[in-house]
Amino acid sequence: MLVLGSCGGSETSGDINADLTSSEGLQEASLSFGEGGANSGLEYFNGLLSAVVAVDIKFNEIEKLDEMDASLEQINATIDSTFSKIEQGRAAINLYKNESWPRRAEFHTLTEEWFNVIERITKDYLVDLAEPMSRPDDTWSDEEFDFYDEYAIAYDDYLEVDQRWVDFQEVYAAANNFEIGGTIDEEALMEEELSASH
Repeated sequence: MLVLGSCGGSETSGDINADLTSSEGLQEASLSFGEGGANSGLEYFNGLLSAVVAVDIKFNEIEKLDEMDASLEQINATIDSTFSKIEQGRAAINLYKNESWPRRAEFHTLTEEWFNVIERITKDYLVDLAEPMSRPDDTWSDEEFDFYDEYAIAYDDYLEVDQRWVDFQEVYAAANNFEIGGTIDEEALMEEELSASH
């Protein structure tokens, strides 16, 4: 499990139709959600979760690529994919703006905030850090290390909104009369995606 809070510790409902434990299952659930396929509070939750997990995996994959000193091309492709998944997620949740499921509007607003924080951190820091991240740490300049330290501070904003997003899952589930059970192993899903991209 990811220690980063978010969907790494995120829970999914026991009665879901979608398999949210594999990359393929997540993509299918996200695609259905993005086509307006959620017809209940529970289906909305599953779709929202799949959209958020898709972004979270890409966002955290950037750190993993840094540890591997992956190529600049691969890091930039993952950054682009993070932005793309955010846009897809925003478009998807906007399809449900008129739905009256209990606490949906609050979940929508919180998810927008979550997307915005990741987008800002990625734009403000990771885009410029991509090139240093593609090199071993002992080749970094003092300025690059200082900038990375600024990124690490900004990352706390992600952890904060992420924890609120995770906590709100229980609130939303209770309001919509379903229980949450099980977890998504984001680390395993990330490894699956990284292996597929090599």
